[in-house]
Amino acid sequence: MQQIIDRLNTEVKIPKKAKCIVSVSGGADSMMLLFLLKQTDYQIEVVHFNHLKREQSTDEADLVKSYCEQNNIPFHYYFIKVDEGNFHHKAHKLRIHYLKEAAKVTKSTYIFTAHHLDDLFENVLMKITRGSNLLGYAGMQLAHKEKTIHYVKPLLYTTKQEILAFVKENQIPFLDDESNEENNYLRNRYRHAVVPIMKQENSNLLNQIGQYNMQVTKAFKFIRKTTLSLLTNKKEIDLSTFQTLDPAIQEDMIAYLLEAHHFNISYDMIMHIKEMLLQNKPNARYQLSETHFFTRTYKKASIKEIFKKNVDEIEVKNGENKLTNVAIFTFLNNSNTPTEELEKLCYNKLAFPFILRHRKNGDKLAYSYGHKKLKDLFINKKVPMDKRDQLWVLTDQNNEILWVQDFYLNQTLGDEHCVYFNLKESKHA
Repeated sequence: MQQIIDRLNTEVKIPKKAKCIVSVSGGADSMMLLFLLKQTDYQIEVVHFNHLKREQSTDEADLVKSYCEQNNIPFHYYFIKVDEGNFHHKAHKLRIHYLKEAAKVTKSTYIFTAHHLDDLFENVLMKITRGSNLLGYAGMQLAHKEKTIHYVKPLLYTTKQEILAFVKENQIPFLDDESNEENNYLRNRYRHAVVPIMKQENSNLLNQIGQYNMQVTKAFKFIRKTTLSLLTNKKEIDLSTFQTLDPAIQEDMIAYLLEAHHFNISYDMIMHIKEMLLQNKPNARYQLSETHFFTRTYKKASIKEIFKKNVDEIEVKNGENKLTNVAIFTFLNNSNTPTEELEKLCYNKLAFPFILRHRKNGDKLAYSYGHKKLKDLFINKKVPMDKRDQLWVLTDQNNEILWVQDFYLNQTLGDEHCVYFNLKESKHA
């Protein structure tokens, strides 16, 4: 199994004295991984999780702890409890959270897990069933980096059969996870029902899955490298460039932005967004979740938070009016000492008190030559769609629009009386 360590040195390029966290369950896979890693110069520390679901969990913890003590390896023990919902998904997220926490505490930059070739095959089948993007269809990566942490799967191209033979030959202690025999989870159903049939058709199937993974991963990395070279701003897409690109690069640009916001990606989602971005409409949106949408605004596309109004309308009082945590509207009725910071609105007759709200369908602005839709003003000024929803509109009780933040002041109302106001917004709450 020297090729496993060689791959870490040549492909992943892990420094000799690197600080590493190893996730060890006590099963054959992770115990073999620990056995191999303790023979390297890496500074390894073990993390073990108890999911509090099986009586055997305590035995597994004792096994791993004892092995670490015998080999002078630091041991970290975490309890994970998932009360309801998708156990596998939630437990996985919690494990990642605690692995990152352990890496931070120990100043480690590498996290090792013991996923193997059989796991990879099952993952590929699950991704095909559920839908994914190019990298997702590869199943897993031998190594990838998120922020400062490298996630590494040294056994990814090693079969379960090879692992069992290795632990037997080297007398490595381990315990079987009995839950792997249950059919409650999709992965287990593939393992017990689908995979054996496919292996009967091709005895070399797992090796071919490994080759498939390598080829798809290489293709993805080539496309992603091209994508990043063209994305000058990593947070948005320049649509004038986007429309000239190969479809594979277009789709990966979309995927890159979705990944950056941690969305689960499907090919259908990417294609819907791509179709939106290639349309001639200056403004369009694709809702990603309750909190975000993918938006195109003229020549730019990006992911934005959905603006939620705290209130529908605010009755303006004399003095300071707190609109949000970051916005204060100051209103002075008939002030004798207006400052330069205040806007001046003159009128003959208006219905008080004034109202602050956001735009509504049918809003119209008064000019000396007639009326104009607020929507048309925004279009002419090329105001992004998401910003339109956030701008404040000042009206009187008869819904006469007096002012639109940054863009309009009604100058058709006369000059017998004047009021003064301004809006101050800070970038941070």
